[in-house]
Amino acid sequence: MRASLRADLSQVVDNGEPDFRAIFEQSPAPLLVLDPALRIVAVTQAYLDATMTSREALVGRLLFDAFPDNPDDAGATGEDNLGASLRRVLELRRPDTMAVQKYDIRRPDGTFEARYWEPVNSPVLGPDGELAYIVHRVEDVSALVAANEALRKASTAKDEFLSRMSHELRTPLTAVSGFSELLTLTDLPEQPREWAGLIRSASQHLGRLIDDVLDISRIAAGRMSMSLEPVALGPLLHDVLELLRPLAARHDVTLAPVTSPAGHGYAFADSRRLKQVMINLVVNAIKYNRRGGTVTIAIGPGAVTDELVRIEVTDTGHGLSEAAQAKLFVPFERLDAADSGIDGVGLGLALSRNLVEAMRGTIGVRSAVGTGSTFWIELERGDAVTVAHDDGGPRAALAVRTYGGLRRVLYVEDTLANIRLIEAILQARPDVELLPAMQGRLGLELAREHAPDLILLDIHLPDLDGDEVLARLKDDPYTLDIPVVILSADATDVQTKRLLAAGAAAYLTKPIEVSRLLETLDRHLVEPLSPHVRTGS
Repeated sequence: MRASLRADLSQVVDNGEPDFRAIFEQSPAPLLVLDPALRIVAVTQAYLDATMTSREALVGRLLFDAFPDNPDDAGATGEDNLGASLRRVLELRRPDTMAVQKYDIRRPDGTFEARYWEPVNSPVLGPDGELAYIVHRVEDVSALVAANEALRKASTAKDEFLSRMSHELRTPLTAVSGFSELLTLTDLPEQPREWAGLIRSASQHLGRLIDDVLDISRIAAGRMSMSLEPVALGPLLHDVLELLRPLAARHDVTLAPVTSPAGHGYAFADSRRLKQVMINLVVNAIKYNRRGGTVTIAIGPGAVTDELVRIEVTDTGHGLSEAAQAKLFVPFERLDAADSGIDGVGLGLALSRNLVEAMRGTIGVRSAVGTGSTFWIELERGDAVTVAHDDGGPRAALAVRTYGGLRRVLYVEDTLANIRLIEAILQARPDVELLPAMQGRLGLELAREHAPDLILLDIHLPDLDGDEVLARLKDDPYTLDIPVVILSADATDVQTKRLLAAGAAAYLTKPIEVSRLLETLDRHLVEPLSPHVRTGS
């Protein structure tokens, strides 16, 4: 209620004038005046319009006789909530603001219409300090509530679409990436090995594009999780350069060794996300370079303070105008890349900026037409930490390992190529017997019949969703203790957290990394778990 109107009412009450409706009803706000018995004394036209009632039908009646709860709505709480607020005003003699309330307003034809109100109840005191009236003001926020609900549904639909898109795109990538990785780890002649490496590199690039789309969505929704810790920049940048050497070779671009003055080798960051940013920056430096050009990476102190560490990626390309620089970090903005035949969708720099800012850092560019470009990021300087020794990577993981006895693994998956891929990977674990099941119900039957040591479970199955299969496995005393590892093309955080909370032992995202899958199997199969292993049957 406006302060001036409340003052006018108080003055009328102080002067002992019982009829103040002429003053009150001039207000354009939806207001209702109640006496201490909660009888309606006066009402504005705006309130009548909002509630589809008439002054004659309201004045002189008790509030809840005039506006009862909808008798057909068993969950209606409007009368209880408003009554509680009015009792607080009567007892405490101070205004009471209510949360948004749902009220069913009776239409002239007797039916009800749901409305959402934001009510405020204010006391008006008489000359003796006693409460004379309560002014009940409402603001109709139905349109806002409807808009919020529409946004919520749109967000849910978007999440479902992204989950489905992630699955549909990653599923064929699993076979392409997995078999190409296996080929690169075998003793092939030089040229076929190079071809397999190119296939692997292309599938990884496509996987990163899918990740970029999902990450942009997560950031927009505020669901991007970060694990900030001191990160050794030397090993991370070495991995980036090794990963991108085939791409640089195809573009006839040289990747120079990283330069780093002493004392600036660590940044406070999320290791995986920082690597993602550096891949984006180096990939752009390669693609937008000249034939025969060079990409250099330099690590040094921040531009303003040594408390920051600065990483610069410099190319010898054609450079950027100021107008082009202003558009660089806009999602899906590709400048003239499409006309130049350079692939991409324009998400890398926009995503990199969001990731760097989420790591409490900054990102920028320094460029001029004809002189190349330098993209830089600045992060908090980290303290030196012990870096884990590399045990040999994928080749070490692919080395044959035995468990000292039979291990049965049930794989519930409806794509035959993925089953063949797991069979090929498991050649490095000869003690493992793979039991495939291409439907969820069959997987449940085989789990009860064979009591496997481990279950690999896809999520999108033709008959039952994987989460339903997981729930049934965990509800069945015969399969309750069998570890279930999810192998899913759905890479969304919501899905991952939900299934881990539901009892999954691990969640691996397709395309499958051979080394990570084998490490997961080793972790769960070193000790026999199932009855058929314990009994030696």
